[in-house]
Amino acid sequence: MIIYYYSTTGNSLYVARELQKSLPDVELRSLVTAGQEEAPVVDTDCVGFVFPMHYFGLPLQVEEFLQKLTLANSPYVFAVATCGVPYWGTPFMDMEKILAAKNCQVQAKWYVRLVSNYIPYRDIAADWRIAIRAWLAEKKIRKIAKAIAGREHHDTWQLLKKFCQSYHDKWQAQQQSIDENFQCDKEKCTACGLCEKICPRDNIKRPNGQPVWQHKCVECLGCLHICPVKAIDYGDITKGRKRYRHKEVKAADLLRGISAAK
Repeated sequence: MIIYYYSTTGNSLYVARELQKSLPDVELRSLVTAGQEEAPVVDTDCVGFVFPMHYFGLPLQVEEFLQKLTLANSPYVFAVATCGVPYWGTPFMDMEKILAAKNCQVQAKWYVRLVSNYIPYRDIAADWRIAIRAWLAEKKIRKIAKAIAGREHHDTWQLLKKFCQSYHDKWQAQQQSIDENFQCDKEKCTACGLCEKICPRDNIKRPNGQPVWQHKCVECLGCLHICPVKAIDYGDITKGRKRYRHKEVKAADLLRGISAAK
């Protein structure tokens, strides 16, 4: 079994790891690293994808990877979307549309509710809420692993499809201007380079030490959350708000799955 994960603040990597612990013979692969191949091919009887939702849909890099991926031998395909608010969105519908063109199906899909890292919308949840979601997620992941082991089919709600699809499409059409909202406090910045290393799109350069965004952002917010001195903000709205990384995932773990692709 191969599980591809896409993660810059740890939620999806955590879920992928927990599935790996509960299932036999599982290989984890960074989707960012695998996405550097011109024509990736996976030849196994079971393949999974674990990723966050971005603007109610698939992250752009997940979409691009699926479009060029070849799935051999009609494997059992499952998908897990990590999110702060489940059921609103079209991530699985988007995924199924791409794979249908390759004569493949997604036999099982689940949401796992953890903590949203999108602090331009609202601050990170309180610790007690994070703890409750972690406990519930752990229980759900065990059920997901059992279903995968039995190659069960599983469907889930995808609510407000038209609204969410329109919202996602509008965001995607503005990709070149997405990172115009990012700013770096040069007085705080220590030029450590973590923001450049965590970026899955190679969208950050540091000609003078501080980050300069290159207008191909996928808005994963990895750079904002990994900065150890909170020098990076998304406009003024994120100033003073907490940063986030899943407590079971180290920064080095996230970097390992991204830096190898650079």
